[in-house]
Amino acid sequence: MAKRKPPVAPSILAADHATVAALKELPDYQPTNPEYSLERILALQAQVFQIEQAELAAEHALAQIRASKSDVSHADHESVVGGRVSTVVQYGPDSYAVSLVGLTRKSERKQPKRKGAAG
Repeated sequence: MAKRKPPVAPSILAADHATVAALKELPDYQPTNPEYSLERILALQAQVFQIEQAELAAEHALAQIRASKSDVSHADHESVVGGRVSTVVQYGPDSYAVSLVGLTRKSERKQPKRKGAAG
């Protein structure tokens, strides 16, 4: 499989557009290789423009999807936290149900220790 070439820098593409504009001004431009004809160059530039537009649309769609994912994941997390709180309210802070939802039962918490006398 052939290696992919890196994309051409925007500054180089801008210079290429200037070259094409200059080639359009030459009425007798007839290259010996048809690969370099003005029609072929213009067709490839149009193809590059279409691909750039598709890339821009895909980036915009991806940004929208990521924003939606963030909103929905936050709403999901808030619902889960609310479910945990509801479990404590419904079953009590020391019930087995509290440990099932990932919280620590009241009886399993460490008791605070008194500090010894200073000195």
